[in-house]
Amino acid sequence: MGAPISSSVENAQKTVKVAGVWDGNLLAALTKKEWSKLGLKWTEVENKARKTASNDFQKLTISLKRDRRMVVEYAELSSSDGLVSSGVLAAEMGERFADTLGDDLLFVVPSRYRAFVFPKLGPDVSKFSGLVWSAYRESSYPVSVELFEWRKGTIRAVGVFEP
Repeated sequence: MGAPISSSVENAQKTVKVAGVWDGNLLAALTKKEWSKLGLKWTEVENKARKTASNDFQKLTISLKRDRRMVVEYAELSSSDGLVSSGVLAAEMGERFADTLGDDLLFVVPSRYRAFVFPKLGPDVSKFSGLVWSAYRESSYPVSVELFEWRKGTIRAVGVFEP
């Protein structure tokens, strides 16, 4: 039951990037018929998606989660509109978290509505497995439990959260 028009994410086991359109209420995957009618190429979709991702990133609610010593452990990104899976692709994501989480980031997008961003050089992220799986299972629109590395605007899968 994969998306009709998609592209792989480097090293990902199951997660793909999907060509879609915002219909005002919901992000919907393009069908093969719509794709053919529009005559698009994947590079065009990615270029347009980068611009859209920046707009979507600006709309996300970001809250920093701290440990008992007040050290930032991770950031939670959320959106009531389901824009998180687009927003994490924004070029400015690295800039936004450089001062709090570092230049190299790890992130997971368990649903269209929530994502978690971790410092790459931080604590063992496996301790957040319960949090990630809970967000994935609770959603009507689950995305992935794969862990991704964000480095200078490039994304690649680096692991999977175990239940």
